[in-house]
Amino acid sequence: MAKKDRTSYRRKVRQHQVSGRLKSQLVQAQREIDALTHQRERFARAVEASNLGLWEWDLQSDAIYHSHFEQIFGYQEDEVPHFMGNLQPFVHSEDYPKLRRALVDNLKGYTDQFRCRFRIQHKSGAWRWIEDNGRVVEREPDTGRALRMLGTRRDISDEQERHERLRLAWRVFDVSTEAIFILDHAYRIIFVNAAFTRISGFSKAEVLNRRFLEIYQHVTSDLVEHYRQIGQTLRERGHWEGELEEQRKSGEVYPQWLKVYAVPSTYTNEYHYIGMFSDLTQRRQAEERLTYLANYDSLTGLANRNQFRDRLHVSLNHARIYNQKVALLHVDLDRFKAINNTLGHEVGDALLKETAQRISACVRDADTIARLGGDEFVLVLKNCRHYDAVLSVGQRIIEQLKRPFILLGHELLMSASIGVSLFPDHSRELQVLINQADMARNRAKQLGGDNVQLYSEDMQDGSLERLRLERDLRQALQRSSLQVYYQPKLCLRLNRITQAEALVRWPHPQDGMISPGIFVPLAEETGLIWALGEQVLYESCCQIAAWCAQGLEIKVAVNISAHQLRNDKLVDLVQKILAETQAPPHLLELELTESCLMEDASATRDIMHRLRNLGITLAIDDFGTGYSSLGYLQRFPVDVLKIDRCFLQEITSDEQPGTLTRAIVALGHGLGLHVVGEGVETAAQIAFLRRLHCDFAQGYYISPPVPATEFVQVLQDWQQSRAQALAP
Repeated sequence: MAKKDRTSYRRKVRQHQVSGRLKSQLVQAQREIDALTHQRERFARAVEASNLGLWEWDLQSDAIYHSHFEQIFGYQEDEVPHFMGNLQPFVHSEDYPKLRRALVDNLKGYTDQFRCRFRIQHKSGAWRWIEDNGRVVEREPDTGRALRMLGTRRDISDEQERHERLRLAWRVFDVSTEAIFILDHAYRIIFVNAAFTRISGFSKAEVLNRRFLEIYQHVTSDLVEHYRQIGQTLRERGHWEGELEEQRKSGEVYPQWLKVYAVPSTYTNEYHYIGMFSDLTQRRQAEERLTYLANYDSLTGLANRNQFRDRLHVSLNHARIYNQKVALLHVDLDRFKAINNTLGHEVGDALLKETAQRISACVRDADTIARLGGDEFVLVLKNCRHYDAVLSVGQRIIEQLKRPFILLGHELLMSASIGVSLFPDHSRELQVLINQADMARNRAKQLGGDNVQLYSEDMQDGSLERLRLERDLRQALQRSSLQVYYQPKLCLRLNRITQAEALVRWPHPQDGMISPGIFVPLAEETGLIWALGEQVLYESCCQIAAWCAQGLEIKVAVNISAHQLRNDKLVDLVQKILAETQAPPHLLELELTESCLMEDASATRDIMHRLRNLGITLAIDDFGTGYSSLGYLQRFPVDVLKIDRCFLQEITSDEQPGTLTRAIVALGHGLGLHVVGEGVETAAQIAFLRRLHCDFAQGYYISPPVPATEFVQVLQDWQQSRAQALAP
């Protein structure tokens, strides 16, 4: 090939090779451009999706590039052309100084990073929390003056709000008066608050990363088992709550109310446990103090009147069940009032305390001694076998009290009058037994004091007087001269008189109106109570029917004694009277005392069921003064509870607590029973019962017992006069 041709060929080959390389480089360059464009688009989409504002500040021209500007601030960029250099109008006045300091420090090179959280006012007027992060990325080589900054900006308002809520929650957690702790999945303590250290006595360092059983000085097998049961309950139910006896660091055992909750982890299958407990020591002490004050005499430390009645009631019920005897001794110091008035109350109080100690030394620990008030004491002696043994105790008391008292520089010579009654020889009723002991005490006083008298029937104002009253009562029953009065019951919901209690009255031709407290016990003792009860029941049912004929539906409650309830003929008698008088059964209510229910409970329950089957209702009278057991309320078919008048006597204004009354009303309603408040004498007492949602009120404030001829007028007068004044 000619030389010229070869040269031309080589030139063409080189040109082809160069062209190929250029094409390859162009293709590669295009690929890189495409990849870069793709990455930029992805980055732009990521920034857009992140709600993260990117900004670039050219400090030479004061030009700003800012993404998401309107989204974060609400402004168009052209509305705030010099944003970075003119932030002050938008930033909260409390935050601007720290923002300016952080920005200047970075511009001057004092810090490598500009970082600040501040509040800025959105165009809407709302304050928003903003977080800025940035730094200077270009400086003038000679002077170091900042030329360009880059950074990010984000709205952290929601995050800040969550943080604030968490801070507040944590603060509440730490300052709570309840001790709070957190356990990990292995029951190790990982956090305790200040109350935990205060109540337990352990510091945080002493308990962290340890189990409870590892920090106590004394760990018993019972404690280990109890903790195991708590752990099992937490695994099964997720929570546990109850009372524990726990140990302080000092080793002291204290009552604690503990609540523990299992909290599942959001990342693993493990649980944490949050526990809260409170120290019940002060509450327990306060409860014990209140219980003591409610049941014991503060001067002598003996049982008070309330506790005495409760213990006597329990003793009588026990004696009924086991066929035992109970003795009641009523002790009264002779001439105490004269000593108290002459030497002063300080000497009188000292005498009463010493008297209580001497009486206590004369009886067994199992017996009950109480101070009724003033200089009167009572003793309940259980399981007494002989009269002589009881009188011997009384004589020992008299001998002890005869010994000189040396008190505050005074030597006193004392004596006592003691009356004794026995269950069941003298009576089977609690109040009657108390009255009999009191009558025997009065007889001892009448005989000059310094002696013991056993109750006998001739003490009922003398045997002749008693015989005369018995004869007259028989004649009154034969002639039907006893009268039935009716005391209205106010329905507190309707503010209307809708019920009444039938109360027997005896207008004696010579002695005037004789108290039921005299002739009713006499009727019980002489066996006349059945005839008396039958007459009252018959008259009451006749009156129910008469009122119905007048268009008045008045429910009437009739008292039934223990003697009547023990009579197998009671159900037949009630059924017979209802049939003869045509009185609607639902308008008849029978009131029973608590002690009635406890004698032969099985037979009593059967009779009560048979009475209920007739369509009448049954009420427990004077609830709270006797046995007052939730158990018998559940066992016996009862419809109504009547709160004894003594519980309302403490209510002199509608702002007083009346704790026991509240409890009885709540108990009655919880068992589905109606509740009647007896002995209402003031408007405040009615207002108090109404606030408790008590169903009925009865007492002299509404009306005293009145004859049937006056009852309708009382009903009308109530509606016209007091109803409006007491309307809720």
